[in-house]
Amino acid sequence: MGYLMVKRNCFGLADYFRQLGISDKEQAAQFFAWLLCWHDIGKFARSFQQLYLPPELKIQEGARKNYEKISHSTLGYWLWNHYLSECQELLPSSSLSPRKLRRVIEMWMPVTTGHHGRPPDRMDELDNFLPEDKAAARDFLLAIKPLFPLIEIPAFWDDDEGIELIKHLSWYISATVVLADWTGSSTRFFPRVAHPMDIKGYWQKTLVQAQNALTVFPLKAKVAPFNGINTLFPFIENPTPLQQKVLDLDISQQGPQLFILEDVTGAGKTEAALILAHRLIAAGKAQGLFFGLPTMATANAMYDRLVKTWLAFYSPESRPSLVLAHSARTLMDRFNESLWSGDLVGSEEPDEQTFSQGCAAWFADSNKKALLAEIGVGTLDQAMMAVMPFKHNNLRLLGLSNKILLADEIHACDAYMSCILEGLIERQARGGNSVILLSATLSQQQRDKLVAAFARGTEGQQEAPFLEKDDYPWLTHVTKSDVNSHRVATRKDVERSVSVGWLHSEQECIARIESAVSQGKCIAWIRNSVDDAIKVHRQLLARGVIPASSLSLFHSRFAFSDRQRIETETLARFGKYCSLQRASQVIVCTQVIEQSVDIDLDEMISDLAPIDLLIQRAGRLQRHIRDINGQLLEVRAGVYVGDTSKRIREMIWQQISQLAGCGNVVMAWATNTESGFEFQTWGENRRIPVDLDGLRLVSFLPVDNQ
Repeated sequence: MGYLMVKRNCFGLADYFRQLGISDKEQAAQFFAWLLCWHDIGKFARSFQQLYLPPELKIQEGARKNYEKISHSTLGYWLWNHYLSECQELLPSSSLSPRKLRRVIEMWMPVTTGHHGRPPDRMDELDNFLPEDKAAARDFLLAIKPLFPLIEIPAFWDDDEGIELIKHLSWYISATVVLADWTGSSTRFFPRVAHPMDIKGYWQKTLVQAQNALTVFPLKAKVAPFNGINTLFPFIENPTPLQQKVLDLDISQQGPQLFILEDVTGAGKTEAALILAHRLIAAGKAQGLFFGLPTMATANAMYDRLVKTWLAFYSPESRPSLVLAHSARTLMDRFNESLWSGDLVGSEEPDEQTFSQGCAAWFADSNKKALLAEIGVGTLDQAMMAVMPFKHNNLRLLGLSNKILLADEIHACDAYMSCILEGLIERQARGGNSVILLSATLSQQQRDKLVAAFARGTEGQQEAPFLEKDDYPWLTHVTKSDVNSHRVATRKDVERSVSVGWLHSEQECIARIESAVSQGKCIAWIRNSVDDAIKVHRQLLARGVIPASSLSLFHSRFAFSDRQRIETETLARFGKYCSLQRASQVIVCTQVIEQSVDIDLDEMISDLAPIDLLIQRAGRLQRHIRDINGQLLEVRAGVYVGDTSKRIREMIWQQISQLAGCGNVVMAWATNTESGFEFQTWGENRRIPVDLDGLRLVSFLPVDNQ
């Protein structure tokens, strides 16, 4: 398998060996095949062989039956370190001295013996091999050596530069070892042989079988040129300022690039990011992309959006794959219906699956392989596991190789996830891959850390720009040698003011909901816990003012099939293109609708939450302006804080005022609900506007309160 994988340049194998100084494809294929012949040498151990001793081999059973349970990966690595490394006759030719050649091959041994998703353990003492076992392993490796006469180990592999390059590329090459092992172990393509065969005859036979086995690997799709925004999004007549900026941006620099797109919720960041990604792919800077989101619900919603767009990235004659990657994707009917079998590739069998959407089934049978598809969308943790000590993380790294990492809602990462995201960005940059990050509420500290992570990956000194309070929306473009920042105008129809006022009891909130329903408005109450959401939903049902058919409950504790159904119903009821069916509708929910869900509400109540989350929730509020005259409507949001004391409310107000001075608060403030406050300490009557995130913080301090 490995020989033909290099010859066909599957997963970029031939390119990796070209970087390692083996430009001749036949020579590279022979080296990789030779290396793979070592991957199971641990199975020569008596502890493994005694699992089944064929009678025709006439091997006498030893007196010992019990051995320490050690994986054959570790056994093979031990055999190299303690016996085979001294057998100079087993090693390929090279101009290096025997000692240096052994040192070079030593670097490759964990790559091949560690083919089960994790490196082999280094052990000093074990007794799983009998002397005849070691001799049998040596005889086998000596017998296969003549099959690969062209191998010549480059001398620079022993230099500091060569050692570092092998360490870097070994992550990707070790992943292809896993894929070759999985495919080569399939009895579908390689039936078990019941009679002895000589090595050369077996090699020729399996080469023919491997030709058929290669068909399980989907063919590489041909990239389409970028022909303008309407190819991707025919519905966009006039690009937003951010979308126009990414259309005009110079992306010709060599090497990886980092883009941070910051704009208000509903301003078209997703479309702008996909436009930028298509430009990069069409320019030969990537072969595909992975779109990472914070939750399964947001990933499902983005999958449905990409279904309408992704094929424009590739030529019509190609058959790329769009994969959904998260832990519950097998329960996603829309994705399951899109799968097509690799058996049909190159065959004359009829294929009913349309090209409008689709994914090769080979990518879909494991999340570990999912990132290998041309276009992936899923939860960001699927990409994060590539830089965490997870089994088969090398497969995920291979999947992200030559791809754009596109991460949305990055402000949603907590301190722990942010650290992992920074490691992922560093790794992507080190591998020469570009990154696009999206956020509506990114802090200066987060921006500094993200740019610093990219700089470490490129071994540069780039620093994030320091933004003033008016520097928003903003686009940051980082290359290996430079940082370019651009202030971007906000789309006028998403500039709005949100009036925020306290609601001190659940009865007030329920009254607000019933009032909105009586006016034909749709309204949501976003609660911070599932129990609170369930309680309020039951109260509304019990009151009977609002028909049960107009009440929805949406949270993360539902069984996934029910959650999927509710998610679909929510988008159908409150989505962008809904009109009459949204009238007088109520949804009581948790944070599941907070980010990346394209729903549109007339009014909203939110439990008290951090300001960045309030901004995200406000992004679902009058998201698509619906006034018949096109005029901006006043957006109203209530914050349920419970029965707080006057002093606590004063402290909250003081903190908000201080944050407003720093440009860190993005909301409008109506003080008519705070008539009991004492405002003497906060200056004279004034109006404080802060243009940030497309929302306007306006503080009116009544003269009576001076």
